[in-house]
Amino acid sequence: MAVFFTENLKIMRLLTTLCLLFLITSCSTTTNIIEGKNKPEDYFYVQKSINSNGKWVVFLPGTSGLKIFEDEEHYFNVAKKLNKQGYTVVLVDYKPAYKVSGRKVDESTGDKILWVTEQAIQWALKNNHISKAQKGSIIGWSLAGEGMVLLANNPSKIESLNIKSLALYYPSNQEEIKLISNLPILIQSGELDKITSKNSIQEYFGNNTNTSIIFYENAHHGFDVESLDEGKKMRFPPVVGEKYTFQYNEVAAAQAMIKLLSFLK
Repeated sequence: MAVFFTENLKIMRLLTTLCLLFLITSCSTTTNIIEGKNKPEDYFYVQKSINSNGKWVVFLPGTSGLKIFEDEEHYFNVAKKLNKQGYTVVLVDYKPAYKVSGRKVDESTGDKILWVTEQAIQWALKNNHISKAQKGSIIGWSLAGEGMVLLANNPSKIESLNIKSLALYYPSNQEEIKLISNLPILIQSGELDKITSKNSIQEYFGNNTNTSIIFYENAHHGFDVESLDEGKKMRFPPVVGEKYTFQYNEVAAAQAMIKLLSFLK
């Protein structure tokens, strides 16, 4: 009976997370097909550092893509901060990129994200936006965790993509895949996050010696997104369901950026 109850609880938690992420997507995203954009690379954006010495990172956004509610600047602003530190940044809007690819494969959300990430890195290398001479890092937010746990667990893929580390903000893991990796990984999340909960992160990401996990006090999902200063609340199911909070935390965001820059070095 206990096993049955535990398994059903996991299924309910998974369905709730999936539905909530779908709800966020339906409320927040722009249209997937934009006139004139019909190839995956049309959704890859490069911000080069003036002082670039070959260092590079890839940005993978959360479930709503490069737009967070009405904010279309967050990821580009974070990229500017890294540009000042000498990093060239490749921003990957993986959802529309995957859709326009016409790829006809039955695969999970994580597989889709990982596939687009591969295409983006190969495109950036081919067009000399990043250098083969240096290994790079990937920074992912929320839903990006689905693809990055698959990457982290695949040493040959890590080598082929020339990746040296992963940094994840409140990573999603709907498939409940255990992280088994020697790759250096930094995970930063909020103690009050109900979407990608502290317990879930500890359970599925917390058993690797090279993984550093930091939880910030009084911090929710999106704690690093400055445009969420006043906070956003969503109920799922609507009206009667549990309330989920998205909110900026200035102290946590500043500390997280310091940790991120230190980790990348």
